[in-house]
Amino acid sequence: MILFVRNIFYRSFSHSMQYETFKKVILERLTNDIPDPKNISIQSVQKNNGYVLDGLVILENHCNISPTIYLNYYYEHYENGISFQEIYHQIMLAYQQNKPKQNIDVSFFTDFKNTREKIMFKLINYELNKEQLRDIPHIRFLDLAIVFYILIAVNKDIGNATILIHKSHLEYWKITEQDLYQIATGNTCCTLRPKIQNMDEILRDLSDPAGKSGPCLSGEDDVRMHVLTNQYNLFGAACMLYSGILKSFAERSESDLYILPSSIHEVILIPAKDDSSLSDLSEMVREVNRTQLHEDEVLSDHAYYYSLEEDSIRL
Repeated sequence: MILFVRNIFYRSFSHSMQYETFKKVILERLTNDIPDPKNISIQSVQKNNGYVLDGLVILENHCNISPTIYLNYYYEHYENGISFQEIYHQIMLAYQQNKPKQNIDVSFFTDFKNTREKIMFKLINYELNKEQLRDIPHIRFLDLAIVFYILIAVNKDIGNATILIHKSHLEYWKITEQDLYQIATGNTCCTLRPKIQNMDEILRDLSDPAGKSGPCLSGEDDVRMHVLTNQYNLFGAACMLYSGILKSFAERSESDLYILPSSIHEVILIPAKDDSSLSDLSEMVREVNRTQLHEDEVLSDHAYYYSLEEDSIRL
């Protein structure tokens, strides 16, 4: 009876918990459950598009690296009715699955010979990151910016580890922004290989994991949507800059293309019959950005147009 009453009280308390209390209770529970030596903290992390998240960092046994667990997302699940106990279990599980087994040798980053092959590029929104870009080497592209990062690790199941490159790194390495771009162009295309998948196939996989055939979901063959990303679905919108990728697809489609930036991780390709509906497509993109994406995943509010004849992308 006492246990039952205590559980009722706990559920009542947890469902009225404010975010600051939520973070405090998480820290208290982790402090009790993780053995010493340890260092547990919550740090403000500046993400893409000026989005600031609360990153939980757990360092055990004097380890110098830890996965960053963003509590904002877990609190959203909590507000949507998931119990605090289940949320806490998910956080612990995420940490246990992703915690490093050994220290990382940070000296590799100071030696350019070690980092050269790990330099990649990605696309972000220029205006939404204008302040941050003052300290970041970048190249303008339409309403976007090409920025660069070190790809430390990438794994389809448990995530990835990256380090954003700043101007201070170029000074240390004694290379130019153009050097960085040329290196990243070669690395990114080879390491993060592009893939184009028919939207019908993606929707079928989501609706029927067994892979049974079903009806066409996106319309006639000549107007079907395709998703362009890379094999890891990591910053895959940058694939539209890969040499020849759009040209090859447009030639097979025998058409120019609309490009819908659905997130920083992928774009949607649609064969273009005329460009009069480009504004409608842009409105569709804006609606998806407002209702379906986290703020740090938004790439652009504009649809793009690829001209096969000119082999170029424009707004």
